[in-house]
Amino acid sequence: MYIPSAVFYTRADLASIGVTDVEIKSAIRRGCIIRVARGAYADAAMYSAMIPAERHILAIRATARGRTVSHQSAAVLHGLQMWAPDLGRVHVSVNAGQGGRRTDRSHVHTNRVAADSVTTVDGLTVTTVTRTAVDLARSLSFEAAVCVVDSALASGGTTVELLRSAVDTCAGLAGCSAARRVVEFADGRSESVGESRSRVYLQRYGFPAPELQVTLRHGGLTARPDFLIGGVIIEFDGKLKYTSERALFEEKKRQDQLMSLGWVMARLTWEDLASDAGARIVRRALERAEGLPEPLTVRGR
Repeated sequence: MYIPSAVFYTRADLASIGVTDVEIKSAIRRGCIIRVARGAYADAAMYSAMIPAERHILAIRATARGRTVSHQSAAVLHGLQMWAPDLGRVHVSVNAGQGGRRTDRSHVHTNRVAADSVTTVDGLTVTTVTRTAVDLARSLSFEAAVCVVDSALASGGTTVELLRSAVDTCAGLAGCSAARRVVEFADGRSESVGESRSRVYLQRYGFPAPELQVTLRHGGLTARPDFLIGGVIIEFDGKLKYTSERALFEEKKRQDQLMSLGWVMARLTWEDLASDAGARIVRRALERAEGLPEPLTVRGR
């Protein structure tokens, strides 16, 4: 059986060209096609070449069926960054007091969505960036919610004022207080999930709120570190920014220049954020910076 690439076929589509249920089951067993949603199938080779977000979008198209796409699924369509999202289910919302349900492949939320909280993305009805961010802030952990709300602000699709207004409209609903805390903590200057998680991590361990994305200049040097706390530069190192040996060399050169000007450096990795190791790194850096002269740089935005 051949299914054209980049599309999915429903069971009715296949039946219309003479493909029987027995043939569909046989094609699945042989690995020719894959079930992307209930009653929807795609070419297995095409599907295996997709990244998780692309697979999820295919599942959304096969599942939404006129309903409003929301929560994690809306975040994927808006291109928002999330930390370890569960893309195994397609999330949609219905304006009803009951009727919500969750299966292995979908989650139907009873989530009243006003007309001004809905937009269209590639022909699909989707909650706006603002509403998506608040829905997730109400339902995810603080850390995961900060990641997506930071991303929503950075995307330009919403503002702190719009988010606050959306939180006000959900007063009394489950998770509203948590969402308000997330919105007040969120900062669109965080440029990645790693930076967002680092900010939450620093707060968890009692460090002062860092300054974000401050431009430092001295002579021909211009640097824009992730975070500053006092005389310490804190960088999140996801090990993905160094696309070549040249990039690694330039980063090392920049770090050496900043240290020669009096800055103390601290780097955090994914592994550091999983334990108190990162807190020890930052504390040692702050201790080294105590009593040192102010670094020789001009600060700006």
